[in-house]
Amino acid sequence: MGERQAVEELIDGIVREAHIPTRAAREDLRRELAVHFEDAVASPEGLEDALRRFGNPQVLTTHFRDIYHWDYIALYFAKLAASVIASVAVALVVQVFVNLRVEIQTEALRLAPGFSKGASVSVAVVLGLVTLWEIGRRPFDGRRAAVAIAAYATISVAVQWFFASGLEVFGPATVLVLVGYASSRLEQRPAKLLRTFGLFVAATYLVHVGLSVPLAPGRAALASAALIAVWASTVAILSRFDHAFFNVFTPAGRE
Repeated sequence: MGERQAVEELIDGIVREAHIPTRAAREDLRRELAVHFEDAVASPEGLEDALRRFGNPQVLTTHFRDIYHWDYIALYFAKLAASVIASVAVALVVQVFVNLRVEIQTEALRLAPGFSKGASVSVAVVLGLVTLWEIGRRPFDGRRAAVAIAAYATISVAVQWFFASGLEVFGPATVLVLVGYASSRLEQRPAKLLRTFGLFVAATYLVHVGLSVPLAPGRAALASAALIAVWASTVAILSRFDHAFFNVFTPAGRE
């Protein structure tokens, strides 16, 4: 049983690390490897001989990674796009909830004048968080970090170019994301979120002072509460999508 378990773990590791995006191709590789080792598990000597003839497993995983490289990249970007869309949708819902007002005289609902700015900053915070999430992913990859930073910078420049509001939106958002990351390291513990909230209140107030835009402390606290909700929901969504993505390559029962 020990030899058979060792073979199963070896096969699981190869299939997982090969980054083959389709289930059918993963199962084909698993069957081929199982056939190779099938007669070897009867004795330790047979297993050792099979492993020696098999060679370095890393060579095989690298080979399959090269074959399925672009399929893996496409699946990864689909996961990333889906997580961004979900995070932005939640951020907008949060801002609608915070900025929804009831006109008593007309019995109608309307959005507060600050909705547009709050929604824009929230979306920018989501994009900033996604950037930090990709930079901080282990193991660290310099190319992935560079692509993430370049994408964030390109979007902010494009917003500035087309709407002349990139600096007003992405400037405060970048400050908030960096402050929040320094405070919580993207952790969801209540104590860290509370500390991040306090820093958001201070940063939001000081940014408005720097821009010569009056903002009462109470409004700074309300805006920060909305941003903390956006922050927490985005981190949770990114974590869930990552978990689902990497589980695609994890054999059942071995998560």
